[in-house]
Amino acid sequence: MDSIVIGTAGHIDHGKTTLVKALTGFDTDTLAEEKRRGITINLGFAYCKLPCGKTAGFVDVPGHERFIKNMLAGAGGIDIAMVVIAASEGIMPQTREHIHILQYLGIQQAIVVITKIGMVEDDFRELVVEDTKEYLATTSLKHAPVVQVDSITGQGIPEILALLNGMAAGVRREAVTRPSRLPVDRVFSIKGFGTVVTGTLHEGSINLNDELAIYPEGLPVKVRGIQIHEQTVTTARAGQRTALNLGGVSVEEVRRGCVIAKQGSVQATCVLDVHLSVAADASKPVKRLEQHKLYLGATEVLAKVIFMGRKEIYPGEECYAKILTESPVIARKSDRFVLRSLSPVQTIGGGRIIDPAAKRSGYTDEQALNIMKIKDQGTPQQVLEVFSWENLFGDKEAVAAVSNIEDTDKYFELLLQSGRIVLFENRVAHVEALQALLEQTLNILEAYHIQYPLRAGMTKAELQARLEFAGHPREFEWLQSWMKGTGQIGQSGLMLYKTGFVPVFSKKMGSIRDEMLAAVQQAGYSPLTDYELAGNDKDRLAVLEALMQTDFMAVDGHVILLRELYAQAKETAAGLACTEGAIRLSDFRDSLATSRKYALLLLEKMDREKFTTRRGEERVLL
Repeated sequence: MDSIVIGTAGHIDHGKTTLVKALTGFDTDTLAEEKRRGITINLGFAYCKLPCGKTAGFVDVPGHERFIKNMLAGAGGIDIAMVVIAASEGIMPQTREHIHILQYLGIQQAIVVITKIGMVEDDFRELVVEDTKEYLATTSLKHAPVVQVDSITGQGIPEILALLNGMAAGVRREAVTRPSRLPVDRVFSIKGFGTVVTGTLHEGSINLNDELAIYPEGLPVKVRGIQIHEQTVTTARAGQRTALNLGGVSVEEVRRGCVIAKQGSVQATCVLDVHLSVAADASKPVKRLEQHKLYLGATEVLAKVIFMGRKEIYPGEECYAKILTESPVIARKSDRFVLRSLSPVQTIGGGRIIDPAAKRSGYTDEQALNIMKIKDQGTPQQVLEVFSWENLFGDKEAVAAVSNIEDTDKYFELLLQSGRIVLFENRVAHVEALQALLEQTLNILEAYHIQYPLRAGMTKAELQARLEFAGHPREFEWLQSWMKGTGQIGQSGLMLYKTGFVPVFSKKMGSIRDEMLAAVQQAGYSPLTDYELAGNDKDRLAVLEALMQTDFMAVDGHVILLRELYAQAKETAAGLACTEGAIRLSDFRDSLATSRKYALLLLEKMDREKFTTRRGEERVLL
């Protein structure tokens, strides 16, 4: 079932609902209060079949200013707008605001409908039509056809259907192959079925029994039923008004503004990079960090705006900006949004998302501005490169999704061939980001070598703690491997060092080192303590620290043993386990020619390393 979505817009009581009923036969005012008051409060829905074969789903939105958030919840995802203007009143404040909203939402196709033409004299009607065309010439709807209609008698209805049919035939669904995403605009429960949500499927397809998630929380759900225009189907596709019966979630856990999507395909965020346009008729400038309401999809959330290098933006201006939301939102690159002020309450601007998971800080305004320009205006390869640069070791599919580029495999391959990125399994790392971490590492190691000239290097754990890199252990291993591959970082055991560094022992320190090595070697399996070796002497402590990285190890706290002797002790334990079936403390003690105390210390260390484990009074190999 190929569908399009048509949305109404216009001032209260200008005949939107009556027009939809004339086109479809459905009365979209379903609430008792709507019937009583004669106005649309919530979203209404209807549909009809067009001659081109497509089904037109109509979203009838409320025109009253107090219900503007309901209008915005339904306006996202529509293909064609019908702007309704009553011949009895002409263009009114809500008409203008709705037209602004359509512009910010990027809706290109529209029909302007002059309704209630039977209620006015011809001269007045013609004046309204001329005034309307004059106003439209200053807006994004300047090329929209204007049709005069009497919804009661049916005059003009065939012309509207013909226009809608022609526009609908040209609607193409480029987003069908992308991961599924449905912003929820209604939630309710049906007895015997459970939780039902509705919305316009923005991207992808949803199949019966699909396992999806509700964002921003990420709650897993299963699709138990799908309806399109009151017909039960097994698949919904991008562009269709869709009702989903969801399993695994209660009505209380879903709300308008949530997004149903493929698990892991979207990311909740409180920071958005955007291109913002401020309305020319806004009553005042938009100030930095001033609180507003952001409308994104079906989401309404409090938000603040940060401009790059400026404190305010004046009416009629455009700029790049960051939007900080009070609670997490879900978006994709190129999504449209609307911004409304809190006082006075009015639509002050809108625009498009250029990074749906932006960084909060870390750049100068100039750097941030340049990055935003590339994300917004760059070639597909440039856009993918900058997203790879910002998302070090990002999952390849996740980087592709956030950049919102088709055929990313081709551009990833070009970046690989040019040496701009490196792949670690399925993770992407930009060479410049890796190089920046390498420079930090070299600086850290150089300072460490100066401070501790006797030590062989810095442990991996200490380097990871000092480095400005919040990656997981696996990612740090990838980074470390890449850095060693450059030839500028060396490794000795667990120590990392700057290539060319050699521990420098003065004659005095070298003498202390030789003495300590001889003493620990002579002690064998009756080891000395660190205090016996160094006491409180500063020079001896420095030498001991250096030897602990290379030749010595602590068996338990302060007891010092040669590393090679500990390795031999493990071989002895393994031999006893093979020949005797188990390791008995007395046998192990005798094999090492040591005391029970030190034999036990060695076995307990092997237990901690999971080399052995106790079984009663004996030990076995793990």
